[in-house]
Amino acid sequence: MRRLTAYSTLKTPLQQSLKAGGLSLPSLLSAETSSRARTASSGRFQTITTSSSSSSSPPPSHINVNGPIRWGILSAGRIASDYAKAISVADSAVATAVAARSYEKATIFARQHSIPTVHPTYQSLINSSDVDILYIGTIADTHAAWAREAIMAGKSVLVEKPMGLCESETRGLIELAEERGVFLMEGMWTRCFPAMKTLKQVLSTNEIGHVVYVQGDFGYTAPSDSDERFWLPNSGGITMDVGMYIAQFGRFVFPGGRVRNIHASGVAKDGVDYSAMASVMYERGEGEKSRGVVDDGMMSFVLTGAANTEERVMIQGTKGRIIVEGPFHIPQLLRVMYDEGRGQSKVVVHEFPLPDDPYNEEWNNPGSIGFIHQINEVGEALREGKTQCESYTWEDSLEVAKIVDEIVLQVRGKRDCVE
Repeated sequence: MRRLTAYSTLKTPLQQSLKAGGLSLPSLLSAETSSRARTASSGRFQTITTSSSSSSSPPPSHINVNGPIRWGILSAGRIASDYAKAISVADSAVATAVAARSYEKATIFARQHSIPTVHPTYQSLINSSDVDILYIGTIADTHAAWAREAIMAGKSVLVEKPMGLCESETRGLIELAEERGVFLMEGMWTRCFPAMKTLKQVLSTNEIGHVVYVQGDFGYTAPSDSDERFWLPNSGGITMDVGMYIAQFGRFVFPGGRVRNIHASGVAKDGVDYSAMASVMYERGEGEKSRGVVDDGMMSFVLTGAANTEERVMIQGTKGRIIVEGPFHIPQLLRVMYDEGRGQSKVVVHEFPLPDDPYNEEWNNPGSIGFIHQINEVGEALREGKTQCESYTWEDSLEVAKIVDEIVLQVRGKRDCVE
């Protein structure tokens, strides 16, 4: 349900018996695959080209186009638990199998979420025939390795963010998925929310003019326990954790644009980026250039593990602005403000309540009921035989990985994955 309000003058502001099916970590992506990311023809910020997400073919023979999509859960962690809950609520999906680092953990998880099949290893789940798609929710250090194993086995994959530890890992997975004709998506669930569909529509009308810049913030108080994933040397830090949520807005508001440069500074703590301030300049896309918009687009944002921030995004146009109210990564409210003179605006408010929640907000992460939007969209894509989702394509993942790479490199002073 969506509510729309208009006003003037802005004031600031789910049990079946368990059966065992058939944790060895696969080798990491080969150096050869990883090295394909950064060809030198156009420098560090090369143009990204992949096939169109709009093309489709008949769905795989195991997909029941008239029934629920069968999900396999590869992990028994907190985020995976939230995802399994959301699947249980979605009419279009069902969780049919799970595997974890230990059979005991997987068995407990299956009982909690009424999942009928427990696999003793991740590889057993990957090789099984009782799932249509795998949700990979392991620690980020192993996302790419397990996604690669799944793609090699011909399995569709939804992998949590980040897809890879750097652009080269992400590109290697995308090239493999394209070669094998397998569905692959990075879990940027924010893009699947109804609010983002409306935001895209409003921007396309040019009612607020062309976008001059976008700015935002995302911060939370980082855990003090050094064993928490935030402090992992390869996948830890604020940028690898939440930076992609803001970085994805650049490609969204500057369609067809190209990253011209990225500048970042911040605070490194215990080997990871603790806080970061970044600015990204975009060369305009051909569509905007054809309308006479030639000045670069700008995006700036702050990330921090030192404080809980407002988590709001503002998109400034030449004739108005749009505010995505916090928490913007589960967007529920947009304020579209049309300029009527200096200091005066007509404001239209678009409200998008979260889906009905039978769990009464008993989630590890607030708003996780919103995973339903992504689950439904992925199911639709699979039934249509697509290898990408319209809302968040392979090109989107690559550009965001590039931005994240640069921020981490510039704040930490090193980036093991970057060549």
